[in-house]
Amino acid sequence: MDRKDKKIKAYLYPLTKRLTTGVYNPYLDKFMDSTGSYIHYVNRPHPSNSGILNLLGFLPGIDMVFLNWAEDIPEKKGGFVQYLFLLSLLKFRRLLGIKIVWTLHNKFSHSSKKLGMKKKLFKALLYGSDFILTHSREGIAFAESIYPGSSSKIFYYPHPVIPQDQQTPRPKTYDVLIWGTIAPYKGIDTFLAFLQEKDLLDRYRILITGKILSSEFQESIKIYERENIIIDNRFISNEKLGELIGQSRIVLFTYSAKSVLSSGVLADSISYYASVLGPNVGAFAEMGDLGIIKTYDSFEQLPEILESIRENENVPDHEKLEEFIRSHTWEHFGVAFADAMKRQGVKKS
Repeated sequence: MDRKDKKIKAYLYPLTKRLTTGVYNPYLDKFMDSTGSYIHYVNRPHPSNSGILNLLGFLPGIDMVFLNWAEDIPEKKGGFVQYLFLLSLLKFRRLLGIKIVWTLHNKFSHSSKKLGMKKKLFKALLYGSDFILTHSREGIAFAESIYPGSSSKIFYYPHPVIPQDQQTPRPKTYDVLIWGTIAPYKGIDTFLAFLQEKDLLDRYRILITGKILSSEFQESIKIYERENIIIDNRFISNEKLGELIGQSRIVLFTYSAKSVLSSGVLADSISYYASVLGPNVGAFAEMGDLGIIKTYDSFEQLPEILESIRENENVPDHEKLEEFIRSHTWEHFGVAFADAMKRQGVKKS
């Protein structure tokens, strides 16, 4: 018997032809790699741009469907048809002989487009999914507030990390590093406007680096660029990221507290032993409670915190960081996730 026949056969959404667009999120590849010993992802060799409707080409013959960021479907191309299809899938999954596993990445969509449908879909996903993964404990509480009883099928695991070499101490070129895909929900424009309001735009050496996803948003933050505030519109390599973290006093997250639960950029920053400062919400609050990052409750606290960091070398607790990184790799996640699915009774039909 082929080894694949012994594995769970699953479809994972979204697997798009992303490498041709210049935008790439490694999360799904890492997820598939870490669970690949017991799950065969039938659509992995066949990325598609037809959204969740692409699933039709793999029915019947699969045991599970894994969903990520599915609540954003209504605003996609052909979103209404995809929305109706997914609602039907959730309703009739048992008749189809499949189980639905949904990863709750955010409290709700970062975009307000088609918000009514998104809210309905979010509730349907909470109700209709057989198993839910979240990378923030706040996700459990949030789900329970919307659909009481849903916590019984939710598995929490911190966003896994990829261990990196700790950066050699070097002269600090930047006070603040903000990196990752640059989008409105991350609050970078609001942070810069706050600095302007407080007459602090010239106070800190700031590097903002990452792909800006729209020309309109690029224009809204470029107005703040000056000699000490650099906005670098490009993706950076892992090697370059490590170098920049070593040159920066702090990696700052300015995310809105409204929608954020967890962050891959936070996990990557931690993996490089970065000094991190983020909002006191979701995974940021949980990492703060562990003592491996610093948090703030509002932008009003940032000037005092940043001044303290400029005056004193802000070195993260090496032992706490090392222990977290060692025990929360993608390999550890794959084992823990398999055990959690078994306990929940989510297995091959």
